[in-house]
Amino acid sequence: MIQMTYRQKVRKILRIALPSGANSLLDIIVMALGMLFMGYFGQEHIVAVSIAMQFMMMFFAINAIFYIGTNAQISRLYGIRDSTSASMVFSTLFLLCAICGIPFVCVAYLGTDGFISWFDLSEKSSELTKQFLNIAIFTLPAMLLKNIITAAFAAMGNTLSIFIVRIFSTIFCIVANYFLIFEVRIEVFGSVYQLGAGLEIIGAALSSVLTSYVELALFALLAWKKGKFFIQCFGIFWKYFYIALKIGIPTGIERFLTLGSLVLTTKFIASFGDIAVAGSQIGSRIESFAFMPGFGFMVAAMALTGQNLGANRVWLAEDLNKTILQIASVVMGILGIFMVVFATPLSKIFYDDDSVIEVAKWYLWAVGASQVPLIWVFVLDGVLRGAGITKKSLMINAMSIWVFRIAPMWVGIELGFGIWWVFVLIFVETYIRAGLFYVVYARGSWKRTGKDIF
Repeated sequence: MIQMTYRQKVRKILRIALPSGANSLLDIIVMALGMLFMGYFGQEHIVAVSIAMQFMMMFFAINAIFYIGTNAQISRLYGIRDSTSASMVFSTLFLLCAICGIPFVCVAYLGTDGFISWFDLSEKSSELTKQFLNIAIFTLPAMLLKNIITAAFAAMGNTLSIFIVRIFSTIFCIVANYFLIFEVRIEVFGSVYQLGAGLEIIGAALSSVLTSYVELALFALLAWKKGKFFIQCFGIFWKYFYIALKIGIPTGIERFLTLGSLVLTTKFIASFGDIAVAGSQIGSRIESFAFMPGFGFMVAAMALTGQNLGANRVWLAEDLNKTILQIASVVMGILGIFMVVFATPLSKIFYDDDSVIEVAKWYLWAVGASQVPLIWVFVLDGVLRGAGITKKSLMINAMSIWVFRIAPMWVGIELGFGIWWVFVLIFVETYIRAGLFYVVYARGSWKRTGKDIF
């Protein structure tokens, strides 16, 4: 039996969690800067980018199917050192995602107008949203393929390599955003030269597309250089595709329902006007910085659970999960307090309007006070996914969000409650969902070892 000291467990967890969290941080920095840049042009631009990202998020449900289908299989196979099967998994899912890319773009294009009109935004906000989406949807093929590569590396616990690539792509994205969005002029010996395109929201969309394909090229090079464990085979092996669907579809449905609830929440908030949407989205962007460690701990729980169950080490998986929860609760608790105390000054960074800041402050108070239960949701959800118990994650997330958040939210708004009611329910439902996840985890149904997942 393998015995690990507390320090060894912490090091093992952080070796996966820190690069994963840092990857998430880079995503958040890019989104936050995009929001900051759009703030220079007015609240309609903030609303447009926010609603456009809500639309793009709906495709993350497809991403979730392939990510979990890849990660859960390869982590088990890595635990028992079966590189041939791992290569078959990777090759199958990568090629199928490559085939699906263009159809996804077509579906997204056809759904754009209906999605925008459903929100009933102002005319200017609607037009800006459409301009952004008509370009940004071309990131979807690259998003699918990057998803498979990152899932494979995370399954082996190698999140550092992904992080290094993301540093380069993030720098590229920031530079591209700046020069495509703004009219950058320099004066040399009395002559003025324009280096920036000044395309505003269209520039932001073009930057997103360019960055996606640059990043995909870098990830492909990384897989060729360091992915020897999972790139030995080439072809489509349908057995592993069916397993991926069996594991991933419940997660995809759960992600679709979760993201759908976020979109519906934004729709509810939009009924209070553009100011409410802008404020809540600013608060959401600030909260997303807390997702950095949260996502890292979830990936660590998923990878370590899969690896140790594959190697028949249930006791070690359980011990590591306990340690992850301890560390994560402290980190997220501190971040939550920070969001509550500094809600107003943090919000003013993005847009200095008293009405918008007031809404952002209410949002941050609600989510800041519920960061500890939220990280329990993340970590325990990661454990169940790493064990391949994705149907239970689906049931918990779907029931909790739609029964305890969305339904009472709709009833309250119909009864004339203010926007504060939305934020109260976000706070309360997070605690309920954390309790449900803990009950399922404590019952131990996730403790399936070896190749049980197959």
